[in-house]
Amino acid sequence: MIERLTREQMAQKYPDMWLGLSNIKYANDDGVTLESADVIYTDKTEDELFQMQVDGTEGIISWYTNDNAFPLGAAGIL
Repeated sequence: MIERLTREQMAQKYPDMWLGLSNIKYANDDGVTLESADVIYTDKTEDELFQMQVDGTEGIISWYTNDNAFPLGAAGIL
């Protein structure tokens, strides 16, 4: 099921999850600040979504819903 959500709605509905997004609208068309998108996948792993993004599958972009842009615990490995 495809649903269009804002970044805030995604974070509330799917906290700390990787999502597969398409048809992304960026704030001020900056290509960085996600404003809203169609949520296509909620059931794929980070690796699966990243591979889809690299391969150009369905125009999917992987996105993590944590506001600080890092999966929880990832900051410690940088």
